[in-house]
Amino acid sequence: MKKVDYELFSRFLMPHSPAVRGEDIYFLVRRADMEENGYKSDLYVWHDGRARRLTSSGDVNSFFLTDEGVCFPALRQKKDKERAEKGVPLTVLHCLPYDGGEAQELLRLDCAATDIRPLGGGRYLFTAQYSHDYARELEKAGGDAENAAEALKKSVAECQVIDEVPYWSNGRGYVNKLRSRLYIYENGAARALTDEFTDVYMGGLCEGRVCLVESRYTDLEPEGNRLFELDTATLERRELSVAEGAAHYDAWPLHGGRTAALVNMREKYGLNENARVYLHENGEWRCLYGGGEHSFNNSVGSDVKSGRGFDASVPCERGGGLYFLDTLGGSSHIIRVDEADGSVRAVTQPGANITDAAFYKDGFAAVMMRGKSGCELCLIGEGGQETRLTDFNTGIFEEYEYSAPQKLDFVNSLGRTIEGWVIPPAGMEPGKKYPTILDIHGGPKTVYGDCYFHEMQLWASRGFAVIFCNPTGGDGGGNEFADIRGRYGSQDYRDLMDFVDTALERCDFIDRERLGVTGGSYGGFMTNWIIGHTDRFKCAASQRSISNWVSFGNTSDIGHRFAKDQTAATAWEGVEKAWEQSPLRYAGRVTTPTLFIHSEEDYRCPLPEGMQMFYALKVHGVPARMCIFKGENHELSRSGRPQNRVRRLREITEWMEKYLKDEN
Repeated sequence: MKKVDYELFSRFLMPHSPAVRGEDIYFLVRRADMEENGYKSDLYVWHDGRARRLTSSGDVNSFFLTDEGVCFPALRQKKDKERAEKGVPLTVLHCLPYDGGEAQELLRLDCAATDIRPLGGGRYLFTAQYSHDYARELEKAGGDAENAAEALKKSVAECQVIDEVPYWSNGRGYVNKLRSRLYIYENGAARALTDEFTDVYMGGLCEGRVCLVESRYTDLEPEGNRLFELDTATLERRELSVAEGAAHYDAWPLHGGRTAALVNMREKYGLNENARVYLHENGEWRCLYGGGEHSFNNSVGSDVKSGRGFDASVPCERGGGLYFLDTLGGSSHIIRVDEADGSVRAVTQPGANITDAAFYKDGFAAVMMRGKSGCELCLIGEGGQETRLTDFNTGIFEEYEYSAPQKLDFVNSLGRTIEGWVIPPAGMEPGKKYPTILDIHGGPKTVYGDCYFHEMQLWASRGFAVIFCNPTGGDGGGNEFADIRGRYGSQDYRDLMDFVDTALERCDFIDRERLGVTGGSYGGFMTNWIIGHTDRFKCAASQRSISNWVSFGNTSDIGHRFAKDQTAATAWEGVEKAWEQSPLRYAGRVTTPTLFIHSEEDYRCPLPEGMQMFYALKVHGVPARMCIFKGENHELSRSGRPQNRVRRLREITEWMEKYLKDEN
């Protein structure tokens, strides 16, 4: 068997976004391209017992199904690509007939459409990015799009003006005065249905009704939003908000004029409170499920997956139940909420990581990972039985080493069972001790499971044991378990240290004198916290971290809400409480050699967060190194440019080898 190499992640094919038409399942497959240093995505269909590739251009990133064929936006002509490169907003929609042939251009939109829904009769509902600055330049240029785009580029290059919050967004850059507007295309032209200051998200579509989640602001984005329902025939809107100030996550029109919604009421657990399920019928909302144990979200981590969740183009209802993806422990399930009594049951079997799903006959077409596998398209029956339809990634596991995660659960100081795992070194020799890496997940409201993680398998292949767990603060265990507001670095830290002790007690191959620690985002915060509170780790790698809640609250794209909610403090109200939960406060205690990995365009955990911690260690004489990735953002480890993902992983691995391997 070959050892896992740095580029192996690029060999994984990542299916996602299944949609069903009769017996056929259409879906996308994403892959990394090392040579071009980017990603390609193509359309596939599962038909007559096999998966067949329908496009080869690598530019199909979304699609929808109509009576005529599969429709997708793509810029195929050279002149269109050149206009887009100049900054001219443009969407070209193509239709690929079901019976074969070449994709034909269907329509053009002078905007950057993000979600297109067919209404029939040549009518389309869609959202598109609206820029106040571009609209101003377009008016100045007398409607000349290229001149307007050039003028805007020149203006922004000289001076970026911001006058609202949030003013930037991770992965999008500066978003000042940008909104996602709702449009209708009919009679050969598009027109806006919402104003230029309202952000719109489209939920489900059913029986001529579509749900709209809207947030309007001109200065500071509000915490809550509003829910509307649009009649697609008359274009009349009616408000259906569950409550004033509520955060409506998603909503679906149902058959019979009813509506379902996922809503965070933030009554007890703040921004991270698990959503409730509401059902609107007979003119009233009723809470169908509000138990707080289910997050209605897939938060199981992996670095070789893509996904969007349950197919939003169809109602989430079938046979008297509402269906959602959900995280339970270290698994992601399809769950059913009974419409009569609100009872919840998992439809799928434990241990799976289901990233996407759509109704198919009496069961589901789903993309999932389980154990020793990458993402594959599967059929899942109502009783949970699984049938794999694709084998995109099977050959990888036949060719390369794989070390299976072993359960390592323990009971924490509060008497709660915490899920944990250990990946032994590949080819482990009895009686030998191995250097070990503690890997901490992000979030904090996410989880680890036993699904494939390339970076962990690389470390195992290079002679490391890897240990990881789901400490207090994560997903999959209900609201109370996830709630560490105002207590960062307390029970979560104790859980992690107790987990390390458990691993040392039960795994005689772990060398207690050669322990390293790493993590990203919240995991980076916790890495920073750990090195300021213990010297038991010989080295650390802190990735896209938080070091100072005071500065984070005023610079992160989510800081104006998240920092106050999570720390119960701000820079001007209870600053000492925020400072007490900041790793930077304890940097003077650090003796652990630490590598810092950060992206220049990370607006979620901005670059100065890593810089502050790096500076503090250098001032105090602690060995430290910092790698700043240009043109990357918070998603570097999962969707950054492939060559940069390799460099990131190499830097971390070589740092661990430098301090943990005997020969070094």
